[in-house]
Amino acid sequence: MPYFRYSEYSTGEWQRGLMAEIRVGGLPRRGFDVVSHRLRLGLKRVWVNSGQLIQIPIAATAAYTFCVYVLGHPYPFLAAVASAVGIGPVADRRLRRALEIGIGATFGVLVGEMLVNLYGSGIWQLALTLVIGLVIGTILNSGGIFITQIAVQSVYVVVVPATATSMPFPRTLDALTGSVCAILLAFLIPRDARKVPRRLAADMLEEIDDVLTMMKRALQDADTSMAGRALERARETQNIIDSWGSSLRISREAAKINARARRHAAEVTRLARAHTFSDRAMRTMRVIARRVVGITELGVDKPVIAVYVGSLAEGAKKLEIALRRGTDRSLAEAALSEAAGALDPRANSDWDIHDESLVLLLRTVAVDLLQAAGLTRDEAQSRLPPLDDTAAEADEGPIVE
Repeated sequence: MPYFRYSEYSTGEWQRGLMAEIRVGGLPRRGFDVVSHRLRLGLKRVWVNSGQLIQIPIAATAAYTFCVYVLGHPYPFLAAVASAVGIGPVADRRLRRALEIGIGATFGVLVGEMLVNLYGSGIWQLALTLVIGLVIGTILNSGGIFITQIAVQSVYVVVVPATATSMPFPRTLDALTGSVCAILLAFLIPRDARKVPRRLAADMLEEIDDVLTMMKRALQDADTSMAGRALERARETQNIIDSWGSSLRISREAAKINARARRHAAEVTRLARAHTFSDRAMRTMRVIARRVVGITELGVDKPVIAVYVGSLAEGAKKLEIALRRGTDRSLAEAALSEAAGALDPRANSDWDIHDESLVLLLRTVAVDLLQAAGLTRDEAQSRLPPLDDTAAEADEGPIVE
């Protein structure tokens, strides 16, 4: 009997050591996957914001050139800064941002130049100018960007000596010129209220599709490495969800003040609904991914459940295509309805409580994705196989991580 216990202990230690070696051996691959995923997302951001990135040097150069050759200022640093910061590298609240930064920068430079002309420059003058600028900025506007610009630009005027020029308040004119360039570009190049939310919606559904596909492969082959990658990928999606929500708030504001954007208000509303339920679906998928990791560590494959997960991935892919193109979602609805119709936790008599709970979680994901496709909650739940009252409690709400 002692020898048996020793052998059992040794076997367990050997298995744990083997799993540790597998995890360590998979670190380079996991590192490569993380880096490649981040690089892919970064290149997407560059492509999406390419218009903004091109406008910044154009506006900054135009403002700088105007101040040098028309106003005769030798070093109009603030002209280039105000135009570049006013436009910004990311397509967000362009007009509001340009106005806040432009007016704040110009007013900050004006305050700084007035105070410098009044009592000169120095250490105590710097502190006093900063206090006065912050107080005035807070009185005029509660926006953080506006207040910060007043403080930063007034400090710059006090610290950096002005170049010789015949014009009064030359740096105020520089900041004003740069701000006007940013505001003109915001007016001349209108922004489609649907563009950014639509892209981020498609990006999120692409992530859902990829995570589901990875979990399918992990369940098919009892692949612990693939399951771990699926969990990591699911955890990295929060930035997309947050950016999507922020873009929707911006698009709603644009729809209120811009006649062109107002035409797209209905689609923005649909995208907002898709955002809510995609977020819920991904939160549940993180829970599922953790369970899949545990299942694969036991070396057990789940081919039937893998098929269920793959069907949901196909539906998510169709929804991604519909959101990216802004087309009808009926194909996605049909695919997701078919996938949901197979999610019966009692379909296999050999399943244990863990298998059944995994299918119940997949039912929650299916309901959320169907609602993201435009169905009501009752319509989405009607696509699922019926359950008794006890099992149905798992479908009552989203899983919160």
